[in-house]
Amino acid sequence: MPISMLIETRNAIGADAGKCDSRSLFLDRFADPLAKDTKDSTPRKDWFGKLVGRKSAGATADTDWIPSPASKLHARLMGRLMVNMSGGVMEHANLLIDRYGLPTIPGSAVKGCARRMALQALHDWVGAGTARPAEDDACAPCCEGFASPAEMLAAIARVFGWVEKDWESGQKDGLYLSDLGWACGDQHAQIWKAAAVLLAQRLGWKEPSGETPWKALPSFTGTIAFLAASPNRDPGLELDVLTPHHKEYYEGKLRVATDTEDPVPVFFPAIKPQKEGDYFTFPLIPMRRAIESDLVYARRWLAAGLETFGVGAKTNAGYGWFDASEELNSTVLRSIEDQKDLLRAENDRKVREALDAAEQEVRRAAKEALRRELDGLTPDQQEDKKIEILNDSQFDTKVAAFCKEPKKGGPTEEEKKAIVRTLRGVRLAYWQTFKTKATKGPLATVDQAIRALNKQLHGDKMP
Repeated sequence: MPISMLIETRNAIGADAGKCDSRSLFLDRFADPLAKDTKDSTPRKDWFGKLVGRKSAGATADTDWIPSPASKLHARLMGRLMVNMSGGVMEHANLLIDRYGLPTIPGSAVKGCARRMALQALHDWVGAGTARPAEDDACAPCCEGFASPAEMLAAIARVFGWVEKDWESGQKDGLYLSDLGWACGDQHAQIWKAAAVLLAQRLGWKEPSGETPWKALPSFTGTIAFLAASPNRDPGLELDVLTPHHKEYYEGKLRVATDTEDPVPVFFPAIKPQKEGDYFTFPLIPMRRAIESDLVYARRWLAAGLETFGVGAKTNAGYGWFDASEELNSTVLRSIEDQKDLLRAENDRKVREALDAAEQEVRRAAKEALRRELDGLTPDQQEDKKIEILNDSQFDTKVAAFCKEPKKGGPTEEEKKAIVRTLRGVRLAYWQTFKTKATKGPLATVDQAIRALNKQLHGDKMP
């Protein structure tokens, strides 16, 4: 079955969109209705194979627009990445890409990763029942800078924000009603009460009172904005496959998972692991009520979350995890600065070349204008004109070298005659000043030579 599209579009790119080079356009507009999770996986595999074979438009993510004092965390994707897997329609293709075809990680997933890490660290701290999590606990660095779990909870709530349901305590069917309740466990009342007071003080609200002061807190959006992450260059896509063996059981059609079902391979695209030197950039923007430490905590929690939990689907199987170490970030920053230096040097070179070309064009135009102006003049008039257009510095040089041989930089005989005529005419004031200085040395020799040539040419004395 051909992909549904307008006749004009089909005539332009073909019934299967084979002439559509844009990965983004192909993904968003030309899904194959037959490419579904069915026992016949061929249409789905073929369509996704066409998708992963398309390249991005070659654009690279530009994060120079991010204002100061925002933070940019850089992290290298070390395993395959799958995001947007919750999409229920085929057209989403389990990917999120920008208009140029570059895969991106939505800000909601980025924020969720950082929040999960922060709450896990708080949970470990509360559960440890000690002043600090154990040193060998991977979450221990996330608790640095806090004197108590209540202080850390206040920072988490401030950075990520909250709604009324986040402060619900208790459990239902063995599950906590809120993430904050899970993180603080049986000590939630004590920790929440202290955290509510700290939040009110920090945000300038009326200090709540009573046994449940957290219920008096209004909803809050958070002090840090987590934006979508983009790669510095296209990592590429590749085809992956899942093979559920109990599809009908998972769909609720069977009460018991038996071995009588046929496995159904499900193909989907995944983002490739990044090569050395490539990375995703995670922008963190402080909002109006943010303080400096909020950005520090958000960056720390996000880096730990990317390395510990990863992002996207199948993270327990090794998908979606990153290297967000300080060593990698330092390397990336040096690389970015080196690229900027190279770009500045290249721009300077181009500017110099443009200026040189413009100067050469001016000289060529001036030379051509002089040639046209000299046409029709006598040889003496031509020499006079050449001397006349010299600036003061150039004329000084000609006069000072009056007695030198032409091979050594001196004027020709015709130029000497033109100099004498110019000194008697348009540069008479120059001669009046020159002869007062030419009383000895090389200038005196030039003065005598000029007078002698004038005598030869005109039979009288210089003015």
